[in-house]
Amino acid sequence: MNRSKLVSLGALIAVCSTTLLSACASNNNSAASPSANAGASEERVTLSFYDWTDEQPYMEEVVSGFEAKYPNIKINENYVPSTDYGQKILVNLSTGEEMDVFTISSFSGLAEYSSKQMLEPLDDVAASTDLSGISDIVNTMKDGDHIYGLPYRTSKWVLYYNKDLFDKAGIDYPDGSWTWDKYAEAAKQLTSGSGQSKIYGSLSYPADNTWWRVLANIEGATNPLNPNELETFKKSLSYYYDLTKSGAQQPFGELVGTAGADYTGRFLQGNVGMQWNGDWEVQMLNDAIKDKGVKLNYDIAPLPHWEGSETTTPGALTAVMVSKQSKHKDAAKKFAEYLASEEAAKIISARGLLTPWTTDAVKEAFTSNLTAPENSSLFSEPIKVVPQVPLDPQYNQGINIVKEETSLYLLDKQSLDETFTKIQDRIKKEITP
Repeated sequence: MNRSKLVSLGALIAVCSTTLLSACASNNNSAASPSANAGASEERVTLSFYDWTDEQPYMEEVVSGFEAKYPNIKINENYVPSTDYGQKILVNLSTGEEMDVFTISSFSGLAEYSSKQMLEPLDDVAASTDLSGISDIVNTMKDGDHIYGLPYRTSKWVLYYNKDLFDKAGIDYPDGSWTWDKYAEAAKQLTSGSGQSKIYGSLSYPADNTWWRVLANIEGATNPLNPNELETFKKSLSYYYDLTKSGAQQPFGELVGTAGADYTGRFLQGNVGMQWNGDWEVQMLNDAIKDKGVKLNYDIAPLPHWEGSETTTPGALTAVMVSKQSKHKDAAKKFAEYLASEEAAKIISARGLLTPWTTDAVKEAFTSNLTAPENSSLFSEPIKVVPQVPLDPQYNQGINIVKEETSLYLLDKQSLDETFTKIQDRIKKEITP
């Protein structure tokens, strides 16, 4: 697929970021939705559905809601660890393994699958009255001439902080005025102790993790395949490296195995002052606090911004798709439509997660069971949201090259300049324009 024809994800995220969306009037001229004749057939169908394990707690509730509404359709749920999920989906699509409906967290994956003609067009579902409340968002998801994915979840990144550690250090809580220089200063002030009692001001992620790129995303740099954006990636990585070398973050060499990758578990230990993370961290923290009795006095604030720039946050849409090889396309479309509906949004929002829907009912579901963080309303405030992943089928190849080379830099195995020279050279050699 020619990159020049790709949909602008920036426009998509801009639509998603506004909190002024409300349910639109029914589109009387829309094509008939697959759900229009939901009760017309008595044929019993079993759909094979794939998702990653992080979504299982609330997705099981969504599936139960769907099966109650459509008793003749049974969903065979398959949950795969997130580290293996992308590869599993690609294998399923390539080998013809039974899979009717599946989800994707990266729009680069959607672009890749649609470019290989592996997805069933969902234009008729997109025109559904049931999705009229998010029609503006759905209609901007067109890839070429068709819509291949429907949005059911969205995200925003924020700054999480341990209030007790801030109080102990006598530092004011972060707010929207913070720059990344202020963040680094506070992280150093929060850092204290040694050995088992060591407190770090900021949470570092393993060397092969690319969440440092969030600091580039807020400046509009999302695609390493664009040479003009690599300089912003370089600035962000350098900041992240220097923050660790200052002692304010745990050294990358110590972050090995599953323990190092468990950012939630490390933050819950109470010896880290701050971290940047997505809205999903609220659910993970609150579940641990509730179910495991962990004590953590935390709150959230807007992400810091670079000096001279406005406050922004990265965001992305999670989408549901139907395999072109599905033998039950009508039933599969019904499930895809339900997953993107307001009814499912209320279920998902009740678990503390964001959806494209901004109706009062969905907002109420989001806040009804959310006792922490105190500033949870931040998620619904009109902060500018910028795309985190481009709708580019070659993005995954590019970011994997970035991951491999930047991990060597973070582990002091090559210099910053050498790292980005290698990134550019490998992109030219390994990725076909």
